[in-house]
Amino acid sequence: MGIANDVRNLSEDIVASYDARIRTIGTIVKETQALAKNTHTMLKGFNSEHKEMSTEQAEVLNGFMAGLTKNVGGMIKGFQEEHKNMATALNSSLRKSTKDMETYVKHQLRDFSNSHAEMSTELKKDLAKYAADIVNGTQELLGSFHDEREEMADYWHAMAAAMAKKRGGEPAEAKKVKEIVAKPAAGKSGKGKIKARGKKK
Repeated sequence: MGIANDVRNLSEDIVASYDARIRTIGTIVKETQALAKNTHTMLKGFNSEHKEMSTEQAEVLNGFMAGLTKNVGGMIKGFQEEHKNMATALNSSLRKSTKDMETYVKHQLRDFSNSHAEMSTELKKDLAKYAADIVNGTQELLGSFHDEREEMADYWHAMAAAMAKKRGGEPAEAKKVKEIVAKPAAGKSGKGKIKARGKKK
């Protein structure tokens, strides 16, 4: 009897545990189905949100690109206008600078020419004065030589006359000396005249 009871109890427990497992599995299946449904809904929401976000991002990006293109185009246009204005101003400045430089060079050349002419005039005056000084100095030197020659001739003439007097006659050399002294030097100044000197006693 005891074994039969045990078998009966075991079978009851098995049935009871089977029912419990069935209920548990049914609960799990329902929860799994609900989770799958929720997951599908969530994924659908993600897809919809992602699509909307992509659309918004595309619109924002398109607007940014349009604004950037417009801004860059405006900047490039501004750069071109500034470059054009700068080139015009630079050309005008270069033309003015070139004209001013040409005027300055002309003035400098004119001043240099005037200074050179003044220097040439002064140099000619200096050279003329220097040449005149040389001529005057040479004439004075020649006149001095002439005076010394006359003085030497006078001494020679006096000596010859004294010797002739002692010898009782005038030698031929004394006559030649008188003739040489009497002739004026060719090309000499008025200083070439023979000075009258008295014979030494």
